[in-house]
Amino acid sequence: MGANNKNSFFSQFGGMIIAVGVMVLLFYKDDLKRIKENHQQIPNQQSIENTNVNGLKEIEDFSQQQKILESQYARPFVQNTMNNFPLDGSVKGSLTFTTKDKDAVFLVRDKMTNTLHVVVQLPKYSKAETLAPLGEYTIEYATGDGEWQGLDRFWGYSTQFYKSNHQHVIYRTDHGNGYTTYSTGITLNTMTG
Repeated sequence: MGANNKNSFFSQFGGMIIAVGVMVLLFYKDDLKRIKENHQQIPNQQSIENTNVNGLKEIEDFSQQQKILESQYARPFVQNTMNNFPLDGSVKGSLTFTTKDKDAVFLVRDKMTNTLHVVVQLPKYSKAETLAPLGEYTIEYATGDGEWQGLDRFWGYSTQFYKSNHQHVIYRTDHGNGYTTYSTGITLNTMTG
């Protein structure tokens, strides 16, 4: 039974790595196209020089293009919570998010339907809380070392995507004269992992 769990873990982890790779390609395919178009406009003499230095100039140019694109899309990273749970009278608990030394974006999905319900942009050393109905959730998050470029580009090429491996359940227990609601959350402590 232990081997099956280990194989399942590795296959889920491998699947997550593939999914992240696909997401990164989708986010940046326009950037790669622009960089490729810019390289095609380089005169022949410079192409000969690039060949002579074993591709070092090409890598330098690519890196400079990444920096230019990153600065073009840069914007301030501000705290923002977007929650699309219905405003009905259902019992709700709280989802709490805490960051340490990095800005982060949290995505909260219903575990059964994979529907995205909450997006939280949270600057480093901050805390946010939002309400959610009883249920089980998955929490994914992203961090990065580059310039924040918005939810469509995150931190550009430095964006790193993760998925919490903890169970995130909001539930309640009934007792004699009422009930207790149990909430969930996540604390990112990137210094210790």
